[in-house]
Amino acid sequence: MSFPDDNLSLQELSLRKEINFWLGILIDHARFMRNGFDPTEEQLFETSNEFSRRFVNLNQQSELQQDIAGEFIFVLQDAVMEFIAFKGRVAQGIEACRILSILPAGLIDHIRREAIFFSGVLARIKGEPRPIREEIGVPGTGMASTAPQLFIPRLPGEFRNIAYEEMLFWLRIASEHMGVLSGFFRPEQVSYRRETLRWERRIGRLYEEVLDAFQEGRDPGHFITRSLALIHEHAEFLRHLFNDLVTCSIPGKQANFWPRLADHMLREDIYFIEVLIILQRMQEALS
Repeated sequence: MSFPDDNLSLQELSLRKEINFWLGILIDHARFMRNGFDPTEEQLFETSNEFSRRFVNLNQQSELQQDIAGEFIFVLQDAVMEFIAFKGRVAQGIEACRILSILPAGLIDHIRREAIFFSGVLARIKGEPRPIREEIGVPGTGMASTAPQLFIPRLPGEFRNIAYEEMLFWLRIASEHMGVLSGFFRPEQVSYRRETLRWERRIGRLYEEVLDAFQEGRDPGHFITRSLALIHEHAEFLRHLFNDLVTCSIPGKQANFWPRLADHMLREDIYFIEVLIILQRMQEALS
């Protein structure tokens, strides 16, 4: 695998940061699944817990690797692919009522798409074929871009595809987040539920506009700016929600979901904001 330029120390730091972000997301996924199964699903609990341990161990290893793009990537890629397959089986099992869980099949599919996106990032690093767009839930045909943040500025020929893929992927994810949260508030938290549903609609409307622009072949620049403004605002909503949960300031003091879930969604917003800033700067450089 070769980097787009020779400043290896800065590239290693950037790549390590991105991989640590995704490993943190996968650790959460494994724990959310583990804590969502009915107590009778002991084997699935144990399997999810083992994935959590594996990703925690890989996250610790990443801090010790001198070459983050070496053998470590191969080991990580194998673990991610196994986790994707496990999520697929669980989603199908919940949908068919073979598996009992408080988490809906749609949420498991949601986190499965996130893991597939990360598998594409790893494949891009290794120069291997990446998932197709349909697998990550993005409209269109052909192989997904799934470019690490490090690579995006060095791929001007793919700017339009990367910009639309990132916006369509992450806006859908953020909108789905709000739909999930809205179902977990208690009756006395109706104002939080209404605000969450408003966010679902706002982000969903922007997603539809971005999709129309993509299908019509328009320039993505305007939507990069709008997405950045909206997700900045959305991140603030999640930050306040997380604070209300951990300080028990929410009516009833606690909600029917883990505070970590709000923090998880906030971290994904921050990652998306970082990507949008890269795209905005790239747009300025290309114009």
